Amino acid sequence: MLYKIIDLIEPDNGCEGYLPGEEPMVTLILEDGRSVKVYDRLAYDRGWDVGGEISDEDISAAGN
Repeated sequence: MLYKIIDLIEPDNGCEGYLPGEEPMVTLILEDGRSVKVYDRLAYDRGWDVGGEISDEDISAAGN
């Protein structure tokens, strides 16, 4: 099943940024009310953005 992404939340790490080796993550808010945390790079590569869609299989493969 496909779910529409209605919001994307990126953390604000301020001036501290990320620790060495830490990979940024984003939270996708889906139309069914779920929130799915994925690596920022994966979301970018797959085109998971507001208005896009994500499947159950994609969610499972992303580690959720």
